[in-house]
Amino acid sequence: MIKDIETLKRALKRSEYTGVILYEGPSKIDGKPIVAIACRITEASGNIKTGAMVQTFIMRQDIAPHEALKTGDDSSVCGDCKLRPIHKGATRCYVRVYQAPLSVWDAYQRGRYAVPDVDFDSALLPELFAGLSFRIGSYGDPASIPANVWKTATRKVKNRTGYTHQWNKKIGAGLKNLCMASADNPADVASASAKGWRTFRVRKIEQEILFGVESICPASKEGGQRTQCDLCGLCQGSTIAARNIVIADHGLMDSRRHVIA
Repeated sequence: MIKDIETLKRALKRSEYTGVILYEGPSKIDGKPIVAIACRITEASGNIKTGAMVQTFIMRQDIAPHEALKTGDDSSVCGDCKLRPIHKGATRCYVRVYQAPLSVWDAYQRGRYAVPDVDFDSALLPELFAGLSFRIGSYGDPASIPANVWKTATRKVKNRTGYTHQWNKKIGAGLKNLCMASADNPADVASASAKGWRTFRVRKIEQEILFGVESICPASKEGGQRTQCDLCGLCQGSTIAARNIVIADHGLMDSRRHVIA
């Protein structure tokens, strides 16, 4: 078992492991077996909006993510999110599960991710991510695993982003200082704000920005792409005092509009 941080970093750079497992256990949503994996720890990301961030994927252990999407078993990691395809809404989740999430799941099935307290000392996790930008839940709702997992992993990070639709449920309570409340409409913004959350809302083109309450995402097209998520720091939950964030959905009928690659 690896017990020092430099050896662990070398193992990752040499691709002895593709990433690390953060959590394996029951979903906080429905008790089904899920896994949370961190990857892209030592390499850059090609995502223009987010920039270079550690990517984390939360998935069923026993069902490939694209199959879980079809059967509705993605509820174990996504809860009752209205953007799930099973709801057949006009606005769909931006994640193409048959790309990055499926690739990560396949690698997990092949044993390519380092297991805490088996392959490496789990006490190394805060140091592994120290000084990096960290994306909490590139796929999957962060509330589906224990909040302490995220608190430990991000203890020394430079910056983090995270979003949860479970802000109005008990399982989401521990994420208020780590994540934004995913708001589906202005009423959600008001309700979540009253509970002490900062919010992130994807608005329909015809919807107004809540002036004085929301600011346009500066990494978005309508925000002028003035920065990237890894440098911005506005989506860190109620840890910082800032307005809520809003972004326009320019592809309401196009589920291909954003890609996690």
